[in-house]
Amino acid sequence: MAVIITDSNNFQMKNRTLINFILSIIQIPLEDAEFISTHFQHFEFKKGDIILKKGKVSDDYLFLEKGLIRSYLNDLEGNEVTTDFFIENNVAFEITSFFNRNPSETTMLAVTDCMGYKINFTQLNQLFHNKPSFREFGRSILVREFIATKKRNYSMINQTAEERYENLLVNKPLILKYAPLKHIASYLGITDSTLSRIRAKL
Repeated sequence: MAVIITDSNNFQMKNRTLINFILSIIQIPLEDAEFISTHFQHFEFKKGDIILKKGKVSDDYLFLEKGLIRSYLNDLEGNEVTTDFFIENNVAFEITSFFNRNPSETTMLAVTDCMGYKINFTQLNQLFHNKPSFREFGRSILVREFIATKKRNYSMINQTAEERYENLLVNKPLILKYAPLKHIASYLGITDSTLSRIRAKL
């Protein structure tokens, strides 16, 4: 079973949340998780800050400790379409741009004030090569993200708009608390008016 760090007098660390997250993903010795965490740097963003701009190569792999991040792109008519929300205690990065080293098609911005830890592409790859346990961590994260993406794609086909909203309400309530309704609606693949009717009904 993974060891979870507490605020005990025996162990006080600013990045204990990151260490706990690593240990929740893979079962490795506490010392390995501590070593991995030392390669991450603390970051803070203010509400409205652009974290990744469209056309730029994603170079930061973020662990979001506090806050909410949105990614979006523009459709053929220039409208913003929300492609993802990144919530607390999860990783946040543009996978395709980060690993393929090509310009991002999406923009990522801070919906709220955000803080957490980050590691850049070069540092991450060095850690992959030097620490086998971190490779397993990275693989587990990618598998988890892939499954989440597939489930969301399926929900657009085999779930009603109301069911998609209810799932969001249960699994990611932070989004409903802080994100504007128009962004939530585009993420769910529905119109603003449809979302308003669903909210009124529930």
